[in-house]
Order: sequence, then structure tokens, then C-alpha cells
Amino acid sequence: MFFFVTFFYNMTIILKEGVTKKSMYNSELNEIFSHVKPIIFKLMRTYFIQLWETDDWLQEGRLVLYNLIESNPELLTNQKKLFVYFKTKFSSHIKDNIRHQESFKRKLNRLPYQEISEVSHRIPEKGLILDDFVAYQSIIEELKPYLTTKEKSQFKALLRGERFSGRKSLLRKLKPFFIDFQ
Repeated sequence: MFFFVTFFYNMTIILKEGVTKKSMYNSELNEIFSHVKPIIFKLMRTYFIQLWETDDWLQEGRLVLYNLIESNPELLTNQKKLFVYFKTKFSSHIKDNIRHQESFKRKLNRLPYQEISEVSHRIPEKGLILDDFVAYQSIIEELKPYLTTKEKSQFKALLRGERFSGRKSLLRKLKPFFIDFQ
């Protein structure tokens, strides 16, 4: 049986070799699709499907929306119900794709394994790298003998991000020790 479906371009559906049926207009579908895009983006942040880019998510969302409207045209009159149905249908579709991706017989379709040490430079980190952190801690330990009791308490307040009088003078005094961290 031959099924060839075109939509979004010429607004007709060709089923079973030449039998045509008028489809919903492109502008209608695009307008509805623009309202359900946030649902797609939210699910995109929640789930991960290998080798899918943003365009793939949008395409699948458009297909699910089209099929949903074709099977339930009454949803066009009730927008809230349409959103609920779409979210349910699209999340089920995504979960099916994840099950398909994770199935045992498709283990060979997975992305190649990469050693983390080879790609660790690509992973963004918040804060200091380990060797910088160790150097920073050793400088703090070296500093302690040079500080008075008052300056030590001010230094602790400085590390906590607090404001206090004499902050600028303490920063000027500490600047030569932390010159490597600028």
C-alpha cells in the first residue's frame, strides 16, 4: 500500500495513489503551532534524544500537532483542550522515541564512547579549576601570618562577600598575593 503525505507546502494530502483530501491551511497550522512551541521547548529541556537538534524537535511537534488536529478537529474550537491534548500526545511520542532509543537491540545505534579526559576542556565549569583552587587555598594559608587579628576577621568577612570599613585598604594589601588570579 502506497502512502505519500505532503502537507505544509501544497496544503493537500495524497492518500492511496491519487485520492486527495483538502488539508487545513498552512497559516492556521502555523498559528496554532506557534502557541504550542513552548510545550515543545519545555519537553526538549526535560528529555534527551540522541542526535536530535532543535529543528528535529520542532518537526516532530508539528507532525504530532497535525495528526492530533486531523484526528480531533473539534480541538480547533477549544484551545485549552488542544494544549492539554497536545502536551499529552507529544510527551507520549517523545517517551516512545526514548524507549526506542534505549531498547536493547539498538545499542549499536548509540553515539561513540568518548573518554571524559579527552573532552573535559569543552565542559564549562563554574568557579575555579582544581589546580587553581589548590593554589588559591595555599595562598590563603601563606597570608595568615602576615595579617593582624583585625585584618584576619576582615579577611574572613571579605571571603563571605560582606562590606566593612577598611575594605579597600585590605584589598590593596592583599593584591600582591593574588596577582596570578587576575
